[in-house]
Amino acid sequence: MSNPVTLEPAIDPNNRITFLLDWELTLKCNLDCDYCPTGTYGGHDKSTSHPPLTDCLRTIDFAFEYADAYMSTKPRGLRYVVLNVYGGESLHHPNIVEILQAVKEKHQSYQDRWHLTVTTTTNAVVTKTKLTSVLPLIDEFTVSYHTNNTEKQKQQFKENLLSLKNANKRLKCIVLMHNQPELFEDAQAMIKWLTDNDIKHLPRQLDSWPGQYGTYGSAQVKWFENL
Repeated sequence: MSNPVTLEPAIDPNNRITFLLDWELTLKCNLDCDYCPTGTYGGHDKSTSHPPLTDCLRTIDFAFEYADAYMSTKPRGLRYVVLNVYGGESLHHPNIVEILQAVKEKHQSYQDRWHLTVTTTTNAVVTKTKLTSVLPLIDEFTVSYHTNNTEKQKQQFKENLLSLKNANKRLKCIVLMHNQPELFEDAQAMIKWLTDNDIKHLPRQLDSWPGQYGTYGSAQVKWFENL
């Protein structure tokens, strides 16, 4: 084809156009929620080992080389890359600090050519020590609240969210709405807590999953409709 024409999205000053790199760092997870499928193609797989650090470092090299090649075709005003590190549970990887440090260091070679935002999708059930270690290395957090958590984990979750908020990190919480009545109410209570603490959040209706749980009841459906 001669003289190809490339179409670019219109620039919206309120929503910057970015190139998303989704990195499923590990399939292992520190939770085992009943609505999350297991196995290679599920949400988590505890039987699969964490990828070794050497493989993770090579993945970063490949991802950045790919992003750089793609960014070179874009106008300078559109050269924004978002790296989303998720799992499984991304912060559950034993080398997560070294991995995130490598992300920052390896981007230095490209920082004059494109901007990088590092984000993670996490259940935020991590120790205070680990959260403190990764805090300087992650720009924004998308956290998920799971009603299957133990009471201790739920308290840990709240404390970690307040730490993220106090650190002025960009933060939003996805609340997974379980259809069991007592767990649905637990999720509603979390929504109230998030509202009271001025933390951005979004209730998420789960897809139907097999087994004893089935779908939402009529009162729950009406609750979603009235959001």
